[in-house]
Amino acid sequence: MSASTSTRRRGAELEHALYEATVRELAESGYGRLTMEGVAARARTGKAAVYRRWSTKQALVLDALRHSLPPLPGFEPEMPPRDNLRAVFTVLCQIFGGRTSFPGLAVITGLVADPVLRNAIVEHIVSPRLRVIESILDNAVRTGEIDAVRPMAVHIGPALVMHSFLLTGNPPDEAEIDQIVDTVLGA
Repeated sequence: MSASTSTRRRGAELEHALYEATVRELAESGYGRLTMEGVAARARTGKAAVYRRWSTKQALVLDALRHSLPPLPGFEPEMPPRDNLRAVFTVLCQIFGGRTSFPGLAVITGLVADPVLRNAIVEHIVSPRLRVIESILDNAVRTGEIDAVRPMAVHIGPALVMHSFLLTGNPPDEAEIDQIVDTVLGA
């Protein structure tokens, strides 16, 4: 067995390297200039290793994005809705701000021009987070902590977090997150 064979990455280790390479390529080059060959070179593997796993760059990018997301904050029924929402919005700030392995809002805005990726991002990244917010608000109504869920309440928090990034380039601070939570809860 040669030295190169004994150090060859396989399975999960190789996939992890390919995910990391994809996210770095997205951050540095953008989606339009990302290539399967570039990802393979960055991961120090052959392009056949990439094409065996993903037939399109869309599929590769979507899997890399899902892999790079921090765990979805869960809805904790015993916690007050304010604390649950604060946890969700704090993680959202970290994601958008590129403070996780996820590439951040600047990269995501470059992906939504591709309809397939936009739909996949909504289905796999946005919608699960909105469902957590909806569960928090529905539980708050059941427990009497709020009277009703206002129309668009589920979307307000993420929209305000994104709005802060777009206007200032920075995530909301803790006081602003508290104001966003109050807005969502109708306080």
